Amino acid sequence: MKTSLHRTALWVLSIATLAALYPTVAMSATVDVTVGNGGFFFMPSTVTIRPGDTVRWTFASGGHSTTSGNPGMPNGIWDSGIRNQGAVFTHTFPAIGTFPYYCTPHGACCGMRGTVTVTNPTPSPTPTPPPMTGPPIVTTKPATLIASFSARLNGSLNPHGLPTTFHFQYGTTASYGLTTPPQSRSGNTPQNVGANINGLMANRVYHFRIVASNAAGTRFGADRTFTTLSPTGLPIAITNAATNVASHSATLNGLLNPHGLSTSVNFQYGTTTNYGFTTPAQTRTGNTYRNISSNISGLMANRVYHFRIKATNMAGTRFGNDRTFTTTP
Repeated sequence: MKTSLHRTALWVLSIATLAALYPTVAMSATVDVTVGNGGFFFMPSTVTIRPGDTVRWTFASGGHSTTSGNPGMPNGIWDSGIRNQGAVFTHTFPAIGTFPYYCTPHGACCGMRGTVTVTNPTPSPTPTPPPMTGPPIVTTKPATLIASFSARLNGSLNPHGLPTTFHFQYGTTASYGLTTPPQSRSGNTPQNVGANINGLMANRVYHFRIVASNAAGTRFGADRTFTTLSPTGLPIAITNAATNVASHSATLNGLLNPHGLSTSVNFQYGTTTNYGFTTPAQTRTGNTYRNISSNISGLMANRVYHFRIKATNMAGTRFGNDRTFTTTP
């Protein structure tokens, strides 16, 4: 019996010794860095990781790279090459050290640089919280409501915890030359913003971008373009959501740009995409978008209805997309 207990004790001691000599290996982690999100910078520009961890660069805008070394002096450890918007590049760091990197086109001219620091693991490190305030984060979004002489410019803005003003620059070249009136925003989350512009020339390519400033700095969105319409042409019709939906009635809504010609507009509706019913025709003229609506009645309760806007001028006929609504019981 004593011999058996002695052997058991030796076995337990051996297991404990092996556990001390071979501690559990921590799982590797992936750290994200955003490339060119509204300007020539990496966000965050410095990261600290452990050996075996991976850095994943996501390209928020195109025309950038992540290249190890310093501008003009790549060291060959990694190089993503010039990537397009939406691309992802990763690199795993097996050993400790400090690894500077840069964007090939914008490292020297615009200070687009970053650093990865790889350190030995420390017990239960306390993560550093992200800064609560900083320069605004901006993204230029596609223009909408494009007409012959007007358009709406759109963007996304995160004030990054500080009172922020923003505007759009626009013009027929990437030098812009025109600006929208400044607007103010606050908060710490992305917000959709926009501005209407008028007095444009028909059938021309326009450049634009969002610009935002706060106490921590100024950021520029990427350049985008749109092309204004010709002075006259086919109407542009957009079906909007129905409103005032009840058991036997509803209001159908849409947007219309007559495109410089006298235009007749109405709605088609029914319980299938064959429709079967139309609202009375309305006439509109001009070269800007305007809201169109029609009240309908005599519907059946608790039924799905399809509808779309229809517009006709001497250049032709256009239909908006099919939409649906459901009458109440």
